Amino acid sequence: MEREKIGVFGGSFHPVHNGHLALARHAAEALGIDRVLFVIDRIPPHKTLAEGADDAERLEILRLATADDPRFEVETVELAREGTSYSVDTLRELKERYPDSELYFFMGSDMLNSFTTWRSPDEIAKLAALVCTVRGGQSGGEEETAEDLRKRYHANVILLEEVSPLSSTTVRNRIREALPITGMVPDRAAHYIYLHGCYQPAEIRAYYDRLKKELKPQRMEHTAYVLETAISLAERFGADPKKARIAALLHDCAKYLKEQQLLTYADTTPPMLPILHAPAGADYARTAYGVTDPDVLQAIRLHTTGDAGMSLLDKVIYLADMIEPSRSYEGVDEIRNASTLDEMMHLALLRSIWYIKERGNPIHPATLRALQDSGGKMERFGETQALEICKILYDKKAVDILALHIGDKTIIADWFVVASGTSVTHVRALCDELEDKAAEIGLPIRRKEGYEDARWIVLDFGFALVHLFHPEERAYYNIERLWEGDGNMIRYPISE
Repeated sequence: MEREKIGVFGGSFHPVHNGHLALARHAAEALGIDRVLFVIDRIPPHKTLAEGADDAERLEILRLATADDPRFEVETVELAREGTSYSVDTLRELKERYPDSELYFFMGSDMLNSFTTWRSPDEIAKLAALVCTVRGGQSGGEEETAEDLRKRYHANVILLEEVSPLSSTTVRNRIREALPITGMVPDRAAHYIYLHGCYQPAEIRAYYDRLKKELKPQRMEHTAYVLETAISLAERFGADPKKARIAALLHDCAKYLKEQQLLTYADTTPPMLPILHAPAGADYARTAYGVTDPDVLQAIRLHTTGDAGMSLLDKVIYLADMIEPSRSYEGVDEIRNASTLDEMMHLALLRSIWYIKERGNPIHPATLRALQDSGGKMERFGETQALEICKILYDKKAVDILALHIGDKTIIADWFVVASGTSVTHVRALCDELEDKAAEIGLPIRRKEGYEDARWIVLDFGFALVHLFHPEERAYYNIERLWEGDGNMIRYPISE
């Protein structure tokens, strides 16, 4: 039987990145290596670790990054060892553990060139083959060094061409500068980095420390995804990445304030509680987190509703919240794949409005303003049901029946249905008939007003308000004149 070949890939992995993984795959395929042990350092002898992640975080990032390749294993022998880690100690232990295997010790050109200064280089050469990846071709004297080591230690030195110039320093720097690391670190590992604030500046880490105490784990997961998405959108469309980082990180900072606190930010009647954490969040980010940048505070305030005149940063945060990777609603990929920021906003606003309307809730005026500002128009939600109401009234001999689409004019309803009876008795009969027939077709009535006098009865279906008038009240109030405009009125029955 052939002896098992084991690659030994040591390093601080601070953090591990796709260049490390590409190197391991390339070496495994080129040399027939069966598995690669990623040996994470505890205290590297030749350098001091940069700040940004502790041992437990580096280890978890490495585990997540290597999980998808069955040939890769994470080895913690050096993390468990007290004091400085030396390669010879690690190779001795691995050789004792796998006595019948061949060990292949991975290193870079700089490590090969300094090999003679290591602790017990002769023993290392006996324990494992030396696999050196050469950056940019063999221009640093690697072949000469390899030949010297072969003669000096009888070492088996194998030179392989480097497959990626990516470095951990580059990844760390991009994270600190709020630049995306997409394609540089495996997705699950990158998400962990953003979830825990690894390699972020001290100010940002302080935000993380407080957020983790105030947000539930599921909300923190969402926040990390929004952060990743906002940074990517900021680079794509030219927004300030550092402002996007703060706004994304704190966009839900007021999510779990008490209801009474949130209600103080209500600007509609009745209050729209699900969206109040946004204006509350802008205030909370200022008072509790010390954020003073008005651009960041506005982006937080508008992330649930949008508004007319949104800035580039406002749009980035609004979209990041809607399309972050854990979102899976119908239409989200269409928004993600749109070619321009304005097209993304238009689709996102329409999808948000559809979602709210589908649940029978009113649209905030700021969202309507944002849609109009984007050049979009409200879809006529509930038109089929409004016309069904018109038919019920028509069959009961109502007169002058109108359906007015008002969804882009007010938050109180999408439709007004206006009709007249010929007398008080007829108006009541229209109301009775509509209550009975509407229930049969699944249109429940939320409230009813004016039935006793029957001069003006209002039936609230949520998406529609039905106004049943005595002719004198109809002529006096003339509500269709107040709401008509822009082709929003349908006269029933519809003429061919």
